[in-house]
Amino acid sequence: MTNQTPIQAFFSQANNSNTTWWTWLAVFWFAIMMWFYGQIIFGIPLAVIGMVIDPSSMEAVMESQSDESAGTGIGYLLAMATVILGSITAFLIYILRNKSSEGAGKTNIFIASIFGIISFAALVNFMMTGSSPEDAELLNSWMSKSAMVYMFMLLMFPPLALALWLGVKHVQKRTILSLHTAHYKFRWGRMIFAMLVLWAIAAVSSYGAHITGLSEAKLVFDPSRFWKYLPITLLFIPLQSATEEIALRGYLNQGLGKYIKNPWIVFVVTSAAFASLHLGNPEVAETVKEHSIWVAMSGYFFFGFFACVLTYIDGGLEAAIGMHAANNMFAAAVVGYDNSALPTPTIFKVGLNTQLDSIMVIVSLALVCLIMYATRKPLIRPEPVASSESDVFS
Repeated sequence: MTNQTPIQAFFSQANNSNTTWWTWLAVFWFAIMMWFYGQIIFGIPLAVIGMVIDPSSMEAVMESQSDESAGTGIGYLLAMATVILGSITAFLIYILRNKSSEGAGKTNIFIASIFGIISFAALVNFMMTGSSPEDAELLNSWMSKSAMVYMFMLLMFPPLALALWLGVKHVQKRTILSLHTAHYKFRWGRMIFAMLVLWAIAAVSSYGAHITGLSEAKLVFDPSRFWKYLPITLLFIPLQSATEEIALRGYLNQGLGKYIKNPWIVFVVTSAAFASLHLGNPEVAETVKEHSIWVAMSGYFFFGFFACVLTYIDGGLEAAIGMHAANNMFAAAVVGYDNSALPTPTIFKVGLNTQLDSIMVIVSLALVCLIMYATRKPLIRPEPVASSESDVFS
């Protein structure tokens, strides 16, 4: 439809294929399970490296485990085994469903759904019992000491995006491109421009906060450590940031937008979801010592909301991915702070001030949105033909 707004065009991407309600749940489940397996695959070398560079951490882990009751340990292992066996069983039954008769095929889907629900419930239990603030502190300590630990942590994110790509293509029967944009191709130039805009505004706002005394920056540049982390930041932070945008501003926005017609309600919901994913960040734990949880999470909510606004403006994720990646790279390499979720060596360091940070997020990202709105170009819809794997991002 030529009279659609960009966001209507983006949401309508979910209406031109097999996107019934169960496919949204199935792909969501598959993505969560792939994320879980990514945690295991990359978490094993991460833990090995962490214990090699910090042998004392092994003693801390052993002490924490000895303090736990035998029942807690057994419950932890049982939940993990249930996730693995339940998810594998559900997946195998689903992919083999077409080899059965029509009646048996429906029964197989029902059985796969039961195993899927069991594995998801077990995963929730596993996450609640298998993690603690001490684990997050230990991970941050390892990341601050080893660039390889930092790399493996970032590599835990892309499996989720891979699962969403596979899900929308093979379950929802739509192009991978449709998950990212309503434009006829992915606008790499738009993404890079958003990165440059964010970097310019972040640099100016950081300098302004420094010279006014609102947030004084200290030079902490250590070339012996900085150059080890920088290539990983430049290569893998964009993958981590893009995964979050694809999952929240892409998949979740489109899924909710199919059933909730007001996009601003959808944006509030997905922004709250984005904020909740950062509840375990160390800066949140530090902030709630003096302020409410609402203050601690406000910056994340507004960040997610402005990413939604960029999607609204463009009808695609290009600018949102660029803004998100640029923000995280700036925080990981240029201006950082103590108790950050990215404890990497930066050029400058400032004190943690969540209230000021939230205000700066609102002002800075509002300016980013204004610039991206002023430089927007008409949306060109793709031809109504199936796209091949090779040209989906051309």
